[in-house]
Amino acid sequence: MRKYIFILGIIILSLCACSKEGLTQYDAAKNYLYIPNDKYMDTTFVTFKHHPGIDDYDVFFEVRLVGIQLIEDKSYSIEVVKDKTTAKVEDYTLDTEQIFHAGVLKDQLKITLHNTAHLLNETVRVTLRLTPNENFGVADYLGESESRAQSLTASVTFDNQISKPTWWNSDIEMNYLGEWTPIKYEKFIESCGGEVLDLSEYEGYQIMELAVKFKNDIEKYGWKDKDNELIDLPIY
Repeated sequence: MRKYIFILGIIILSLCACSKEGLTQYDAAKNYLYIPNDKYMDTTFVTFKHHPGIDDYDVFFEVRLVGIQLIEDKSYSIEVVKDKTTAKVEDYTLDTEQIFHAGVLKDQLKITLHNTAHLLNETVRVTLRLTPNENFGVADYLGESESRAQSLTASVTFDNQISKPTWWNSDIEMNYLGEWTPIKYEKFIESCGGEVLDLSEYEGYQIMELAVKFKNDIEKYGWKDKDNELIDLPIY
């Protein structure tokens, strides 16, 4: 009887120790994969308007391994979650068998988006999900709260429409370019020679140089905003 009690105690302790890791329990002899979803790593947005001249755009999501590092590359499986996908088949290309490389605990899955005509008027989404195969199971990483329990999926929303870039924040609005509007953004791109810039990579003085040139172009070409008034910038 003492022998059985001892064995039961070991099992209970093992389960408690594993639960502290925040991982759903699985057979320890098998490797498992999950997609981290903290800091919105499992979602992204793409507009082809920010990538002029590009018809195909690769999006990557991180995939993590639970278990021992591989000694050889192995394939893992992905599927499209149809009831959470609004994109058409021609809008993307997805290899449903992808490679998790040997010697790493983190890798990437790839989906390629295509700049199809209807994206000028529609915003669509593709949701992907890891599925088990002969090489890998799938794991739920619980993170800091139960709301983070689902980590088998990733989604990308995309279109080909003018949208506010992430770098156009309160600092840009107050000190350089003012309130974002679609017309203002289109004219700013035109002022930059047609180049879509990421101002998060620029120093303040560089942004100011662009803003001053933009202001001069507004006055030179008479560029107006939606209110039929000259585009306004918070600089003098």
